[in-house]
Amino acid sequence: MKLCQYYHSADERSADLKRRVPVHARLGVLIAGKIVDVTDKARKHHDIHDPQFAGVLTAAVAGLPEWGAFRKEIASLDREGGLDPKNVFFGPCVLRPSQYMDFYAFEQHVMTMRKQRGLDFIVPEWYEIPAYYNSNATSFLGHGMTAHFPQGEERMDYECELACIIGRPIRNATVESAREAILGYTILNDLSARARQTKAMPINMGPAPGKDFASALGPYLVTKDEIANLDDVGMRAYVNGEQWTDGKYGTVKHRFEAMVAFASAARTLFPGDVLGSGTVGTGCGAELKKFLKPGDVVRMEFDGLGELENKVDHERMAK
Repeated sequence: MKLCQYYHSADERSADLKRRVPVHARLGVLIAGKIVDVTDKARKHHDIHDPQFAGVLTAAVAGLPEWGAFRKEIASLDREGGLDPKNVFFGPCVLRPSQYMDFYAFEQHVMTMRKQRGLDFIVPEWYEIPAYYNSNATSFLGHGMTAHFPQGEERMDYECELACIIGRPIRNATVESAREAILGYTILNDLSARARQTKAMPINMGPAPGKDFASALGPYLVTKDEIANLDDVGMRAYVNGEQWTDGKYGTVKHRFEAMVAFASAARTLFPGDVLGSGTVGTGCGAELKKFLKPGDVVRMEFDGLGELENKVDHERMAK
């Protein structure tokens, strides 16, 4: 099932993202190329604006014990009244995750970036644990929105990543229980202000200053039963129509199950929490030694997950 949160106008979307509560959001399911509104049906199963679930509509609803019955209702819906995806305004498929962790799990990307810094080896600890940093869970943008980089940033970049979405609370997970806790997947563009990041990294506090201004999350949360083999998911990115990235999830070193198990040690993960895979090989401009310019459009296309497109620009300061 492909679930989304969508709006009928850009103003509605903007208001919801500012308040981070889905007052105007509609819950949709993609059926035969059309978005079918299932908001009212979801309300029959629980209060979708309950503080525990508000902002994580897709993950909360799909993770319900009643999901089986809800899914049967959806399957019987008439798609004739559905909307063309081109005519709606997408929010991020999870509007308000409580936590967003980004990992560093593709060896090709790690090695390429280290070589650019004059290092010809990967530290052994990288192979032992799925390392991550805590990123900004409040900064997600949706498909079709403009990402505003810090004013004056000269090395604007994208990062082509797959993300998993947690479907039920879990703590101290094993690899097996982590697998069960993963609800589904979406596209993630972990936008990166490289000049800002490079300035902060020598302090050894992590890359967050170059990351926390914005990340873009795919329009659809694709439940894991929709994907026959995650390893086969191709991850492609285009800048102004020119292909810059051609990767595949199957090249990953640390899989999502291991990420969830590691991140949940003495820490509870909740429905809607987002774990990013890290950048796939060739998955950013920095690997290619070229960067984005204001007005550039980054489009990501993942097999079975759809596409995520965003324009980039600089933040405009109030006069």
